[in-house]
Amino acid sequence: MIRALVVDDEPLSRRAVRQMCARHPDVTVIAECRNGIEAAGVLRHSTVDVVFLDVKMPGLTGLDVARRCLGVQPPLIVFVTAYDEFALPAFDTAAIDYLTKPLNAARFEIALDRVRTQLGLLSQSSRITRREPGFLRDLVARGRDRDVLLPVESIEYIAADDVYAVVHSRSGVHLVRQSLELLEQRLDPSLFVRTHRSFIAQVDYVTAVRRARDGARTLVMRSGAELPVSRRRKDAIQRLLEKRNRTILAGD
Repeated sequence: MIRALVVDDEPLSRRAVRQMCARHPDVTVIAECRNGIEAAGVLRHSTVDVVFLDVKMPGLTGLDVARRCLGVQPPLIVFVTAYDEFALPAFDTAAIDYLTKPLNAARFEIALDRVRTQLGLLSQSSRITRREPGFLRDLVARGRDRDVLLPVESIEYIAADDVYAVVHSRSGVHLVRQSLELLEQRLDPSLFVRTHRSFIAQVDYVTAVRRARDGARTLVMRSGAELPVSRRRKDAIQRLLEKRNRTILAGD
């Protein structure tokens, strides 16, 4: 069952979304909220799979709510609004879809299919984790027209992107709906190292450590990307690289 939360300051709009959801037996609306503050409270205390979220609301906006949807399993976001100009910032929050008012049944079905697909991938990843306890083996990333599983061994480095993360892997660049802090906790520390508040690197992809005259260091990755190393992390990174038998190249 897909657990949905409907958030809109207009009663008629909430009713329209609820009626659309009622047409699908695998969807149940667990709560309705009139504003972002109410929604934040529900999200703190309830398990929600998808939030149908109005963008323009008084006080805490829908975009604000989406940026606060953090955790091990953040809910999927489908924005519902009458304002087309919010489409680009909405997708910047990694929303899975964007619907315009008045709602269209066929278009709503497309959004719901995207929700089902994403939840299926997340469930598959969760089953893998339960069968083989320990650190993450795959990440679920959002593609242009589909969601994909990224094996962790294919990941070169990960960069922070507001409350989410951008994964640079052998297959390309992918957006992941998890924070860098959470990923750092769930990735194997013998393979991945936090180099800086904005970057995590996989040590097997490091080809060199460069030192500047002022003592600042950067990691040179296999792709040619250079990641900054914070001063408080440089000793731990050096020890990990040496433990993995890496060849360290130093230069000015």
